[in-house]
Amino acid sequence: MQKQRYSIYVSLHSEMVNELDGLEKENLSGIESARRGIEVVKLAIERLRQQVIKNGFADEESEISFFKEMKPQFMSRLIYFRKLYDLEVNRPIPADKLNSVKYFKREIRRIKKHVKKNADLHYYYKSGQTFLDKVYFIRKLDDLMYADGTYMIVDSQFQTLHDSTIAEFIANELYCEFLYGQLALVDASQKPVGLVQRQGNKGLRWTGSKTALTELIYALFSAGVINDGNAEVKDIAADLSQLFNIDIGNFYRTFQEIRLRKKDRFSFMNQLIDRLEDRMNYWDENPKQ
Repeated sequence: MQKQRYSIYVSLHSEMVNELDGLEKENLSGIESARRGIEVVKLAIERLRQQVIKNGFADEESEISFFKEMKPQFMSRLIYFRKLYDLEVNRPIPADKLNSVKYFKREIRRIKKHVKKNADLHYYYKSGQTFLDKVYFIRKLDDLMYADGTYMIVDSQFQTLHDSTIAEFIANELYCEFLYGQLALVDASQKPVGLVQRQGNKGLRWTGSKTALTELIYALFSAGVINDGNAEVKDIAADLSQLFNIDIGNFYRTFQEIRLRKKDRFSFMNQLIDRLEDRMNYWDENPKQ
């Protein structure tokens, strides 16, 4: 029975991620993308809450697992999109590069300050410790009055002392990566980009998705096969975008979405392998063609 309950939670998470992937393909503005993301995640969290209230937990171990591992995967997305929304609403205009850099660095300092403030819990979570799990991740109404968090909604049936804090740790990792990506984009816009300066090849066009191209970019970057592994990911992205005549957009954010996939994280890479293997098999069977 408990496995069946957990499978429901996993299914809800997959549905949420698929909806968010769909939003990414719509090429929305930063504000609209964050706003729509908030709507999708809030609905998913409410459905998750209803399942918890309806089904409960078989034992304390199941309850701890849910609030320590499963719920933060939902709540972290809500926190992340809220942070993105606030960031986009208040960010300087793109042409104001100096203040943009200051703005992004200020946000990064806020994240570091939050980690420092919650250093003990952050270490507990990142190191995989468990000895305080019954204190942190079992629902107890009296504990909630001491819980403190910007994004926390007090709900004794669906909340523990620190599941929201864990969710914010996860969200901050995504948010910090996004901020560093924004800083890199500002830096790239201030100087010539690309590994080789040239005119775009008008004969080649990328006709796949931007997500697929992002997978390829990070695969090349991770393999270290360009410039002996010294090429930066933004330069690889700039060159491939120019080569294939495509505006790839914010590939840092796209990669964050790829990372958060629960299934088939490397769908395009797997597709390339399958197609190449099919091609070789065909040539093996038809050597004269």
